[in-house]
Amino acid sequence: MAARRVTKAEAKAEAVAAAQVRSEQLDERQLWLPSLETALSLLVLPRAASALLSPIADCDETFNYWEPLHYLLYRFGFQTWEYSPVYALRSYLYLLLHYVVVKLTAFSSTLGLLADQKLLLFYGLRAALALLSAYVEALFYQSVSRRFGRRTARYLLWILLFNAGVFHASTAFLPSTFTMVLVMLFASAWMDRQHYVALFWGVVAVLCGWPYVGVLFIPFAVETMYTRGLIKSILVGAGIGGAVLVVELLANFYYYKRWVLPAWNIVVYNVLSSETDSTLYGTEPLSYYLLNLALNFNVVALLAAPALLFVFILPSHYETGKLQLVAYLLPMYVWVAIMFTQAHKEERFLSPVYPLVCLAAAITLSAVVYRVGRFFSHARAVGSGFTQLIVVGTLGIYSLLSVSRVVSNVINFSAPLRVYHHLYANVLPNPETGMLLNAPGAATPTVNLCLLKEWYRYPTSFFIPSNSTKVQFVKSSFSGLLPKAFEEHENGTSIIPTAMNDKNREEPSRYVPIEACDYVVDLNLPGQKEIKFWEEPTTWELVHSEPFLDADRSKSPYRSFFIPVLTPRYVNYADYAVYKRKKPAAN
Repeated sequence: MAARRVTKAEAKAEAVAAAQVRSEQLDERQLWLPSLETALSLLVLPRAASALLSPIADCDETFNYWEPLHYLLYRFGFQTWEYSPVYALRSYLYLLLHYVVVKLTAFSSTLGLLADQKLLLFYGLRAALALLSAYVEALFYQSVSRRFGRRTARYLLWILLFNAGVFHASTAFLPSTFTMVLVMLFASAWMDRQHYVALFWGVVAVLCGWPYVGVLFIPFAVETMYTRGLIKSILVGAGIGGAVLVVELLANFYYYKRWVLPAWNIVVYNVLSSETDSTLYGTEPLSYYLLNLALNFNVVALLAAPALLFVFILPSHYETGKLQLVAYLLPMYVWVAIMFTQAHKEERFLSPVYPLVCLAAAITLSAVVYRVGRFFSHARAVGSGFTQLIVVGTLGIYSLLSVSRVVSNVINFSAPLRVYHHLYANVLPNPETGMLLNAPGAATPTVNLCLLKEWYRYPTSFFIPSNSTKVQFVKSSFSGLLPKAFEEHENGTSIIPTAMNDKNREEPSRYVPIEACDYVVDLNLPGQKEIKFWEEPTTWELVHSEPFLDADRSKSPYRSFFIPVLTPRYVNYADYAVYKRKKPAAN
């Protein structure tokens, strides 16, 4: 059959379209794009600030990760029931990755390069997490520039720099943060068409991080089997998975002294078991995550939602097809859909896809700017002014709200870190400083530091100078299962602790009487049911206090965002205080 002849009108239309594509490509190349090194230098700034300033927002971070790590280093610290060999829901391989970093920091201390203090190890690990996150974010940004264009990448970089959610998540010692970093590495490798590298990061995320994130990799798995072949993909995946699995099993066997796979155990506990599930630890309505996104992403959350549609109005000159670009975004939508339908909700559960939310918002903004520019192509000056107004207005409002949110969190919730730092440096028995020692080489006295309702804001035993200070719990209004100290034994990780259960059932053996306490840490709330230490000056002496947000007596949005002049007027603070028991007066 003879080929259909192209009419003059069709040829002219094709020529116009080709000229348009060339013009768009030229415009794209003229956009300044920060280099990888520049992006990294910029991203390090907010991440370093996070390492120094971010409060610990979740007791899970303290008792499931900081405390076991502290135990591996110093042979004392708390454990939760998840670390009992009976249940084994937590991976020691994940801890060991951080243990190596802390040991390197400690080694620097022995060489005299850094001060010899436990607190340095705490902040050293946070600094390492900050640097890792900044580097991986820079790689993610670079890969986005290759697939979604320079404009989208520039907006992504700006959004990452100011995002309140990423600010707090980047330095948290949590599997969700570990997974967030691995998802960025995975996405970067996928966009760079390094499928087997992406597969490796995905396997590590599932087996060593958080098993539920496996659903994020479904679109990638389908594409890989289609482009690389079903048999080859399965064989490579099995090889990578097997290698990671062996390391995971060996690490856990060393500490639990039994063959366990925590990734499987946690799925059984939360999903497959008919007797237990995560709702034991609270449920939240759908609005919980909507509010979380509004606080941490503000206008960016609105931009991210329709990104799947806006992909199709991005410039058509990109080498990557629109359906492929959609595939890169699908993991975010899959994860959000699953998390929103779960009864048990926590802020950190969304953090694995925080960078993808930032990317989605950048795509929408980029598409809008591109289409507005096209609409005013006959009046480029007008179009340029209008698009600048859109970009500066959107990102300006976003940045102000994000900084306001970060400042609010730091001011409102940093009191525990400051209080325990004061205890470490000035109050508790401290072999590093000689605090409370009668003479050089004298035996260190033992003191009981007690926690009541504020047990869940205990930062970590890195703020306790030595095991001469015993952290104890006193009965409060809380009625669930409290952590328990590891056995101070060489093989303490393999010893099955007594008085543990997986039903969040209270164990009275955790408590000591208030009379046994030398110091107490508490938040002074007027309506609290527990003892009011400030009303008993004959028994308790105030040692130190810091202001902490009193949410019930503070108004929104001033307690959620720091607004100069207005926030001090509408926000109230309570004293986060340390009290010392007074010695009885001599007769």
